[in-house]
Amino acid sequence: MGKAEILQEIKIAEEKVRAMTSQAEERRKQLQAEGRRLALEKIDCANAELRKQLDAKLAEAHSRIDSSKRLLLEEGAKKASALTAAARQRMGAAKEFVLSEFERAVDA
Repeated sequence: MGKAEILQEIKIAEEKVRAMTSQAEERRKQLQAEGRRLALEKIDCANAELRKQLDAKLAEAHSRIDSSKRLLLEEGAKKASALTAAARQRMGAAKEFVLSEFERAVDA
């Protein structure tokens, strides 16, 4: 084998190496792009799941707050009604007391 043939084989081998390197680089870029795409899909999926969980917890909290509010309003209405009834019961006695005090003041 002559020097020229050896140089020619070296050139061919270098071209093969360049082609393989180029293909490997292209494959690396494709894999990276695919990896990024998959990562973004997973992130979007996880975000959607978190949003769903957050919305459910928020709705549950609103429901509990509404229930507590309703109970407090009902208790307040009952207490107000009881106070009104007690005041009405005492109104007769208060009228008699005021009238007797007025009569005593007039008689004096």
